[in-house]
Amino acid sequence: MKRSDSHTTNGNSRYLRQVGTVTLPLAMQALQAALDKAAELSVRVSVSVVDAAGHLIHLAHMDGATLQSRDIALNKALTAVGFGFSTSAWEARLESRSAAVRQGLPLQPRIALFGGGEPFLQHGVAVGAIGVSGASEQEDVLCARAAVHAVESLLGEPVQQ
Repeated sequence: MKRSDSHTTNGNSRYLRQVGTVTLPLAMQALQAALDKAAELSVRVSVSVVDAAGHLIHLAHMDGATLQSRDIALNKALTAVGFGFSTSAWEARLESRSAAVRQGLPLQPRIALFGGGEPFLQHGVAVGAIGVSGASEQEDVLCARAAVHAVESLLGEPVQQ
């Protein structure tokens, strides 16, 4: 059958799903918004933007930001896109969990359970995320949320619910 045959497309649709994801141009705009906020706050940070699958698509490391902030920013972005909510929400979420979960989850690789990671949600589904690290937790959150607002503005609709 030809690829254009509707039977091929429709016949396989129960086995496939389409996933929306951020593009590089959108990631660049989001990253710039985070960097602009960092400059406004006079802080030096690393910023990572990942797509819906967690692939790193854009990264910036400001002059003077700590070396470790690069990996932490990526981990925040991966945590935000993987779970679909802000990394700053983890403290409250873990309070009601068992001791095993509270102790075990932070030991998992590529997990960051503190503020600075924000997903880009569209219709409740993560289409990407940003992670910011290098300043205080509160400043990292402000930078990441500036990126979320930029994405909302560019898409013309709220991306977080």
